[in-house]
Amino acid sequence: MEEKIISFTVAKLAKEKGFNEVSDGCFDKNGKKYSGMNHKNEIGKGVFSAPTQSLLQKWLREKHGIHISLEASVIIGSKDEVYYNVSLIDNTKDNRLYPLWEVESTTYEKALEEGLQEGLNLI
Repeated sequence: MEEKIISFTVAKLAKEKGFNEVSDGCFDKNGKKYSGMNHKNEIGKGVFSAPTQSLLQKWLREKHGIHISLEASVIIGSKDEVYYNVSLIDNTKDNRLYPLWEVESTTYEKALEEGLQEGLNLI
């Protein structure tokens, strides 16, 4: 089992919002992913950090007070169709709860990716 790396789109947005943590991978300006590189000195020079989803989720929570949670829901009568509801709580704005919304995804990782993007947009 391997942790999921954020997408290039989310990596660009994260950098724009101040994420510059070193991770095990990076994207170049064209979206090509590299892994196993120490790119600390390259951030800001057309290189975007490519952290795991969980690392970016932790950064949003610890640095910005934005909590992302997912809740699975099953369509009645179906064993295979699980959908995810995503909610955001922003502790910086009187614990404002952004309502649950259903993500049209049957994977936790795709739903989390959307939640990360929405969380970054709150900054």
